[in-house]
Amino acid sequence: MGQVLLILHTHLPYVHHPHYDDFLEEDWLFEAMTETYLPLLFVLRDLERDGVPFKLSFSLTPPLLHMLRTPQLMLKFRRFIERRLELAESELKRQTADPLRQAAARHYRDRFNQMLEFFEERHGDVVSGFVDLHASGQVEILASAATHGFLPLLLTEEAIRAQIGLGLRLHEETFGKPARGFWLPECAYRPGLDRILKSMGIEWIVLDGPGIETATPTPPDGTFSPITLPSGVVAFGRDPECSQQIWSSIVGYPGDPAYRELYRDIGYDADYRYIRPWLKSDGVRRNIGMKYHRITGDVPLHEKELWDVTEARARATTHAGNFLFNRSEQIKFQGARQDGRVIVTAPFDTELFGHWWYEGPWFLEEVFRQAAGVGADLPFTFALPREMLDEGIRGPRGFATACSWGQDGFFHVWLNDRNQWVWPHLHEMEERLIRRLRGEKAGNPLGRRILGQMARELLLAQSSDWPFIISMDTATYYAEQRLRDHIHRFFLLEEALDGGPLDVEELDRIEEQDAIFPRIDLDLFTRPARR
Repeated sequence: MGQVLLILHTHLPYVHHPHYDDFLEEDWLFEAMTETYLPLLFVLRDLERDGVPFKLSFSLTPPLLHMLRTPQLMLKFRRFIERRLELAESELKRQTADPLRQAAARHYRDRFNQMLEFFEERHGDVVSGFVDLHASGQVEILASAATHGFLPLLLTEEAIRAQIGLGLRLHEETFGKPARGFWLPECAYRPGLDRILKSMGIEWIVLDGPGIETATPTPPDGTFSPITLPSGVVAFGRDPECSQQIWSSIVGYPGDPAYRELYRDIGYDADYRYIRPWLKSDGVRRNIGMKYHRITGDVPLHEKELWDVTEARARATTHAGNFLFNRSEQIKFQGARQDGRVIVTAPFDTELFGHWWYEGPWFLEEVFRQAAGVGADLPFTFALPREMLDEGIRGPRGFATACSWGQDGFFHVWLNDRNQWVWPHLHEMEERLIRRLRGEKAGNPLGRRILGQMARELLLAQSSDWPFIISMDTATYYAEQRLRDHIHRFFLLEEALDGGPLDVEELDRIEEQDAIFPRIDLDLFTRPARR
């Protein structure tokens, strides 16, 4: 009667500081690897080993692919997880008075050891795990934009095509075949983007629900069927009901009182003299990954009750069954109202499963195990978007409206009073780079090298993460500093084209610092569009 398309968007901004042995924001990657990427690969490997079928789509963005294959970062990650393992060993010896604390400490010790062994089994190459899954046919990998640029707000088509083209090339280099699907950063779309994507070989995308629901003409089945955009690209729409049940921390599964509390950590709870050796060199108390408390309810952090690992895992099993039941009822109800296949598209940030919702990987594993156990009694199967296209399911033709996920389903998070200062700089940089590339003589190797680094600085400044962080007021200082650094380096490099003060050592240092896309194809910024 229907299909459920689970799509996990896997992305982090490019954060690499090679001139530091330990840099706080690099922990964003290490925490995601420890709590999300490795656990998900681990449970999917177990499903494959046990012959349990699963169908799951992942986007893997270029910044993340670059970081996961940067040897220096992977060495730092190894030190990171080894330190976590040492702390867990210490905690197992310390937490002897309370059975729940000791059980949690044992769980952390086993988990960190498990993830370290899994990392070593893959010789430090996490990406190869996704490559193997893609080759198995049970997983479809989407491409995405070069640095997760917010495409609707870029000024020129050349800049948009460069973001898309660089992402597609890296995807093909990594996975051995061209991508059929493309993840629009922040799910952000405006009319006309599909034409560019189609000209570059893309067959399908995902839009937030309102982009489909308010399309012209109004699709009769809403988001339960894709629509075909004017270019021929197929757009799947995010299902709001399914999203709320997993995404919401208030009414969704992740807010259950039995699950682990994210915001209470022994980095703050433990005696300072004990915890000091596990903190960073500045000695500031921070989260360090070991948490003993559960969500409990709407109570202050100091009133949170202890986390029971066994109970939390059992709750994930219960919620997996509930998810299958809800999807069955949803699809049966909708199937009685529409002709043709009911398709429920469920995209999520991958980091929800593990980092934000610690029990998330267990939940996903149980979803597939229980679905396999129920078998033909389910009125739906899990599927990949490319399978829908191969079956000829494309939905009615329509003009989708501009949309993104985030507040109000529009662009507000990325363009507001807090971050609007960013965009004039980015637009000026786009125009200057394109103008320089069109005027630069091919026989000037140093000039092409400088232009290549100017392109990297523009791409890194275009990352949607920086205006998002500024808007959310989280790591605001870091985001603003990154933007200023990239903007400054861009104009410093441009001055060097005209004989400005930039020696080769400084150029070497900038290239080492911002080393994304080492073999960047500058022609992508000026190549005419394919029709």
